[in-house]
Parts: sequence; structure tokens; C-alpha cells
Amino acid sequence: MRRRESLTGITERPQRRLRRHVGLLTTPPPLTISDSEKTEGFVFIRSHGELRNPAIATELAAVLGGRSPMALFALLRRFSGLPGPRFNDKLAWAVGQALSDEEARAEELVKELCAMNFQRAPPGTDSEFLPIVGAFCLGARLAKGRSVDRTLERLRVLAEDSRHLVREGVCRAIVEASGSQGEQLVRLLATWMDGYLSASVALEALTVRRWLDALKSPEEALARLDEAFLLVESAPRAARRSQGYRTLVKTLSEGPAKLMDRFRDRTLAWIESKTGTSDVELREALEHLVRAAWARGHAAGKLEDVERMLAASAPPRRDPKTYVGPTRKRGSRRR
Repeated sequence: MRRRESLTGITERPQRRLRRHVGLLTTPPPLTISDSEKTEGFVFIRSHGELRNPAIATELAAVLGGRSPMALFALLRRFSGLPGPRFNDKLAWAVGQALSDEEARAEELVKELCAMNFQRAPPGTDSEFLPIVGAFCLGARLAKGRSVDRTLERLRVLAEDSRHLVREGVCRAIVEASGSQGEQLVRLLATWMDGYLSASVALEALTVRRWLDALKSPEEALARLDEAFLLVESAPRAARRSQGYRTLVKTLSEGPAKLMDRFRDRTLAWIESKTGTSDVELREALEHLVRAAWARGHAAGKLEDVERMLAASAPPRRDPKTYVGPTRKRGSRRR
């Protein structure tokens, strides 16, 4: 009997440490995660609770009163969940919510968080959490409709960041803001569609099922896809070697398949309208898109039409009479 009690004590202590690690004073309510969010690799915040970590709350109040933010930054890094594949988004959103009501007093702190560039917060370190918190602070302001245009401009700077987790933080922040902004935010994201990374973040966000379910019409979302497609199609040769270009092409090869889950016929018509492109990268993206739509359970008949249209619009071979097919592994060593 004594042994059983000691074993219970051993198993309970790590659970208390785990609750302290995630920055919450009490155990949070369980998240409800849809199947689409699981497959897309995102777990978005379902409840917007207040900041429950007393140490961070106390230090946050002190910083707003004029103290240096270094101790606050150390606490945020400690509870960030980084380095690792997933950051503590609940903590980031709680800080953003707390600062959204103190816009004037919190401005310097938010600026400092957003200014954590590649050198000050390199990827693969817990310091990378600081610009992510900055993105969530801006997202909380956006959700409350405060200085919308200016806030989107500042978020766009972070959306162009080369660090993947920072861009993911921006994506999650604007999805949280979409709960109150919705259709208007889809229209406003048109200002992001002239940059490769920012356009990719915008498409990733607006094709999350949680946002799509709130849309009444696909027109604005399809307009953003059109703008991104044109940006890739008209890209100069030098830009085609950039990280942003490759990221946007990858997003175009997956995002419309998610949009089909909500607006199948209109999205399929959009895909068919793009099969005539002569751009090699985009044609490969469309082929991958067909496979992605199949994998998501869409009917094969409609997608076979897209494949036939792609095959019919393929450019002819330079000289069919002398074409001998692929020449790899045809050397003398193979004989």
C-alpha cells in the first residue's frame, strides 16, 4: 500500500511541472481539434483566456510601468516551448490579449518584440518566440479592429521574415483575428499579394478551414489566389531561385485543395482556368494540386478533366522525330 502511494506521488510531480512549463497556473480546458486542422498541421487556439502565469503577469505590469523588459523576455523564452517544432501559442495569445487593452503604454514593448530580427532571435533558439509574441500582439489588436491598416502593414513585415516559425506565428495570429474581421480581412490581404512570402502566409491563413467556414462567398479568396498565381507567373528569372518564390509555389500546389473542401465547384473552375499556363513551375504545381485534392477525398472524375486539360495544353516537343525519351541511366556503365 505504501508503495502504491509513493508511485502516485512520483507520477503527480511531473504533471505539476508540466503545467508550470506551459505557463498556466491551472490545467487548461481540452482543445477541440477538427480533422482538417489535424491534417494541415495546425492546432489553433479555441479559448481566449486571460494570462494566468502570475510571474509573467507581474513582470508585464512592471514593464508597462517603465521597467526594462529583459526579465519579461527571459520568462517568455522559458515558457516558449522552443526550441522545438511547436511554440506555446496559448501563452503568446494571452500576452497579446493583455497588451491589446494597453495600446498606448504597450507600444514600445510591442515594437521591441517585433524588432527581434534574425541576429537577435536566431532560428532554433527560444529567443525566436519573442517576435512570435509580437505577431500575436498585433493580431490581438487586429481582432479588436484597432488601427487595422497600420497593424496589417506591421504584420506584413513579419510575414516576409525568413524564419519559418515567425511566419507561422503571423499565420495563426491573423486566423485568430479572422474571427471578428472575416470577409473584410480577406479583402485587406490584397495588400500582401505583391510579396512572395507574405502572399504565401496570406494564402496559408485564409485556406484554414476555421476561416473558410465563416466565409459566405469564395470570390475574395479566389481573387487572392489569382494575384498569387500572377505573381509567380510573372516572376523574373533571378527571383525564381529565392526562398519566397519556392514557398509560394508550394503553397499554390496545396492551398486550393483546402479551398475545395469548402467551395468545390468554384475552386475547380478556377483551377481549370489556369491549366493553359506555359509556366513550367506552375504546371507542376497544378499537377501536384490534383494529387492533393485526390488525397483529400474529392471525386476523381472532375480532377481527371483537369489532368486532360493540362495534357492538352502542354507545349509540343522541340523535334518529335528525333526525341528518344529520357536519357538517364543509358550510359556505357549500364550495359
